[in-house]
Amino acid sequence: MIDVHILTGVLLALALLIGGTVVLSAVMLLAARVNGPGRAPHGGIRRDLPQQPQPDPEDARELVLI
Repeated sequence: MIDVHILTGVLLALALLIGGTVVLSAVMLLAARVNGPGRAPHGGIRRDLPQQPQPDPEDARELVLI
């Protein structure tokens, strides 16, 4: 038979765990809503896009003349 004191302790621990999870989730949602979307960080890790090759002026004149 299950002891009432053990059952009460387990149920209390489970209730505290669930309550703590709900409170933590609510705090995280509230913090995200209060801060809102911010500006992008300075610097960052975005790599520069590769440069497009510039047309050679000599090639352009040859195409026009032919």
